[in-house]
Amino acid sequence: MAIKVSSRTSFDMDGIIREINQPDIKAVLYFFSVEFEKDEPQRAFKRAFPQASCMGASMIGGWSTQQAIETGITAISFSSGEVEEIFVTIQEGARGDPSHTAQKAIQELKRKLGSRQVNPDEYLGLIFFDGLCLGEAVMKEFTLEKDLNLPFVGGAAADELTFTRTLVALDERLSGDGLAVMIMKMRIPFFFNHYVHYLPTDTSFTVTKSENMKRIVWEIEGQPAAVYYAGLLGLNDINKLNPSVYSKNPLGVRIGNSVYVRSPNAVIDGRGLQFYCYIEAGTRVHLLRRGDIIDAAGKALEDAGRHIPGLQGCLLFNCVLRYLELKEFHKVKAFNDIFGKISFAGFNTFGEELFTHHNQTLTAVFFGSPVSGIDALKTKRLFHYADSKLKSLIFEITSRSELLNVTIQYLNDSFGPVSDYMKQGTVSFKKSTGAFLENFTKSQTDISTIDNGFKAINREFGESFALTEALQQSAKQASENLSAINNVTEITNILALNAAIEAARAGVVGKGFSVVASEIRKHAGTTKNAVDAISVNIAFLIKTIGDLFLRMDTVKNEVDQAKQMIENLVAVNKTEISVINSVNHDVSSLESTFLEYDTIKETLNEMIKQSQVSKEDIEKMLIVFQHNVEKTGAS
Repeated sequence: MAIKVSSRTSFDMDGIIREINQPDIKAVLYFFSVEFEKDEPQRAFKRAFPQASCMGASMIGGWSTQQAIETGITAISFSSGEVEEIFVTIQEGARGDPSHTAQKAIQELKRKLGSRQVNPDEYLGLIFFDGLCLGEAVMKEFTLEKDLNLPFVGGAAADELTFTRTLVALDERLSGDGLAVMIMKMRIPFFFNHYVHYLPTDTSFTVTKSENMKRIVWEIEGQPAAVYYAGLLGLNDINKLNPSVYSKNPLGVRIGNSVYVRSPNAVIDGRGLQFYCYIEAGTRVHLLRRGDIIDAAGKALEDAGRHIPGLQGCLLFNCVLRYLELKEFHKVKAFNDIFGKISFAGFNTFGEELFTHHNQTLTAVFFGSPVSGIDALKTKRLFHYADSKLKSLIFEITSRSELLNVTIQYLNDSFGPVSDYMKQGTVSFKKSTGAFLENFTKSQTDISTIDNGFKAINREFGESFALTEALQQSAKQASENLSAINNVTEITNILALNAAIEAARAGVVGKGFSVVASEIRKHAGTTKNAVDAISVNIAFLIKTIGDLFLRMDTVKNEVDQAKQMIENLVAVNKTEISVINSVNHDVSSLESTFLEYDTIKETLNEMIKQSQVSKEDIEKMLIVFQHNVEKTGAS
């Protein structure tokens, strides 16, 4: 029994089935060109292997030990010697509501898993979904699900760059709007990671306005994003931006020594930049420079060899942009040959998955040989899992933390002019009402001006309320991410304790490893304390936002009352002194209310201080953590 692969450039199912067939086959994974949809590959695989779970996705080019193919089918099979149990689900609706679709998949998988104790060194998740959906939302649901403590690796289905229809399949079902997931309980060790051959430059900047659901960045450093990006590249005309420029000059978020790539793909409305993955407002990004894609592939294989014994196979999920680069520089065969020494298969994707949604990245899972006795590398792999998940969560929370600051600063800056405008308006209104006593017709113009001012202020309030609601949601999301980080640190602490016990059993030879385990436990404790402190600040932030919302609502009500007085005054067309005095009284009350904006500003400034999450401090902790993990290999 082994890992078997096959590929064809035509719909030769008999040949593929013959080459991947083996006794007690448990799982088949396959990738196919969309032109073969009419041939129903999903039914062919399931008819051939009724006892196995068969999952697939459409591709733009595929990989295998035999060859790299532009079109066709590539497949890989696993037997009971590699896989003990399998749990699968396929859900529709990924494009319309990716978060809800992910939750449906999660709930079904949890029901099928039952009371099993899922751990990240035995259980592996593989995930494929519609390449035209918002994959970030799908992956966030799986990463933050604390009952599924395992890695999910995979790719977004692709087509031939028409971006019209991508497909996923599970057993006999095929979907153009689907999410397919397979959880395998492995009998052999495995290792996963994401690999980027682009390197950060010293040029960094902050995204200041974005629209996540459309993956559009509207502003960078307060300037139109397309103009700013073109300027960075020395282009004086945004019309010079094209797919070649985008792929050679992606952006990236750096967390520790890992890079999360974000590649633009189009100019929107002459000012915005659309990306293959969304970027939160407030995110600090670096301009990236191209490295050696073949050298990076070789290092990926070496990396896997340091974590699993007897490397025998792998699955690759390679970005379509990387594939186009390989084709441009005639390196497709060289890339395939790097992995050709083992049984492997894979495809080029519209998005690569590992804890989060990547692009211009290679995500991969490698498989080792069965281990008899103690697996000396198991603890190292578990620490790698903790390190990888921590980075992905920190990637989320640092973006959101900076988003909080950007949003708070916006509110802080915008309230000043509104307050000044209202103070001037109340003075103007008093003068207008004084003139109204002498000449209603003459003062009616002034009243209309004030009325228009109130309308403008109402619009400002509407925007401020929307921002405040978004701010509160971001703070709550940050709190959830911190909770997830806390769970990982607890896992890390348990891993370190287990490692220390194993080291003690090993006696003298385990002495060095015992020191490393002790250091990692200290680090986990430090991380937990830091996360707890940040959690308190964010809890305070959420409460303060709520208080601010209530105060803004009170002020808005007073604005509405004063505006209603004006409307009534104009409607009745009377000049009674009592009405004028009543309005003046309300305006005076409103004037004193707006003096409260000084207090609001102080509150906002305090919120800025309280919401700070130091990305640099977190990165330092990660570096210490990774150093300790690397020392486990030396021990």
